[in-house]
Amino acid sequence: MYEKIIQEIKEKLDIIEFISNYLELKKIGSYYRGLCPFHQEKNPSFFVSPSKQMFKCFGCGAAGDVVTFYMRIENLEFKEAVNRLAEKLGIDLSSYQKGEPIELEEIKKLLEINKIALNYFKKNLQKKDEVKNYLKNRGLKDETIEYFDLGYAERGSYLRDYLFNLGYSLEDIMEAGLLNDKKEDKFQGRIIFPLIDHKKRLVGFTGRLYIESENAPKYLNSPDTKLFKKSNFIYGLVYSLEYIENSNEVIITEGQFDMILSFQNGLKNVVAVSGSSLTENQLKILKRYCKKITFAFDNDRAGINATIKSGLLALKEGFEVYKLIFHNYKDLAEFFENYNDVENLKRQDLIEYLIDNLAEQYDLENLNSKKAFIDLILSFIKLVDNIKASYYINKLAEVTKVKEDFLIAELNKNIVPIYEYEENIANFDRFNNLIERFLGISYFLDKLDLVEELKNYLDEECINLIDSMIKEKDNIEILKARGNYESLIHEDLIKELEFLKKELLKEYYRKKIKSYKDLIENNKNFNNLEEILKNVKFYTDRLRELEKNA
Repeated sequence: MYEKIIQEIKEKLDIIEFISNYLELKKIGSYYRGLCPFHQEKNPSFFVSPSKQMFKCFGCGAAGDVVTFYMRIENLEFKEAVNRLAEKLGIDLSSYQKGEPIELEEIKKLLEINKIALNYFKKNLQKKDEVKNYLKNRGLKDETIEYFDLGYAERGSYLRDYLFNLGYSLEDIMEAGLLNDKKEDKFQGRIIFPLIDHKKRLVGFTGRLYIESENAPKYLNSPDTKLFKKSNFIYGLVYSLEYIENSNEVIITEGQFDMILSFQNGLKNVVAVSGSSLTENQLKILKRYCKKITFAFDNDRAGINATIKSGLLALKEGFEVYKLIFHNYKDLAEFFENYNDVENLKRQDLIEYLIDNLAEQYDLENLNSKKAFIDLILSFIKLVDNIKASYYINKLAEVTKVKEDFLIAELNKNIVPIYEYEENIANFDRFNNLIERFLGISYFLDKLDLVEELKNYLDEECINLIDSMIKEKDNIEILKARGNYESLIHEDLIKELEFLKKELLKEYYRKKIKSYKDLIENNKNFNNLEEILKNVKFYTDRLRELEKNA
């Protein structure tokens, strides 16, 4: 149904004219170029092709057609974007919408099932004194349990049978996300948190194990349905929205208990990501209501990693970003369970927090460890304005004992963002990025012999990767646009090609060394151990030679 609508939209709507309503585009060759609206940047990396009616950003990777652009820039779901564009263009949707009433009826039925299920869960909780006592021991008051509509799902498939006896088919119950693949109750032996979206619709559930088990996940969410999309959902937003707007700030926690206990104890501009990673879609929703984000993830390694990754995303979206400080407790729930007041919470600028606290996680006497720490912090500093950057550079120099001039020089390089601080970070994404940049400049300068020369150093898998990037004409045009972008930020493209080749080969050698070491660890038959060790030495020597001459 929607394919024909989209085709008509594309025929009536020129992508250059449409995008120009949101940002300034300048014609460069056969492309138009501008500053990407989806992340902060100083050099334009956003290219639009009038012939293909497509856009591509080489800074953040966003790409698509005019409908995709409209969805992202206005933070709309697919159907809403299509309907709005059709209305703007005067497209009559009646001829396309024969199936629409059926779909609306299906959604209405799912909402009914969810409402019945929630009432069932809430009644179950009232019968389970031990579960209610558990919630109270966690610090929840009776009125809070009622306000957030908490419930309980007992073990067994009683909800399935209850709904079936009310006249709903197993297919209906499955469609609502309440059954597993075996058509048994999805939520069993779990405390239930209803998921209510910004339209105040009950779209799904989260279930937390009442008695924790190593054989089952601690939290279980409804699967994606016609009502619920996990990547777009923010738990607690329906309760906290007015407080977020009034304070111009949102505090983001990891789980439902963190959010609810915070809300109960007076920290009301708070939401939760429900144990999943924060997404761009969630940030775009929050950006409608506030300009400041304070992360309150757990104080363990996973929580710090989530803070790092989410912090980078939030800075790219233009938020002011902070970290909530509760040093002596694992999470916010534990903080409030121990009768602490909101006044005891402090917040710190995120980059300052990372410099102060992550330095302890690294051995700054070790050169490689120090470089990893510096690269991580610089990936954040690169996203802020010059005044803030100057302050952070000064602070980083003090902590690492590295001169500011050297840090500024590193900052001006094209740093690939680092999302984790463990030493065993996978480098394959960076390898792909380096290849794309190398190919882009080579095609832009028409120096294809350099591509063939590079292949001589690589294995078959990497050669196939390169060939897949250049096998189609459209891909080559995109690579040339990438080369055009590189020409804006590098004065000497030949010198940049030499640099990219060295970095690319270093990543390749590291990848090969790791693959052979993994083979040694996992291989119980060591008949070829001598050959494997020989290969490790070969690539290690090549890597050291490149690093020595860097």
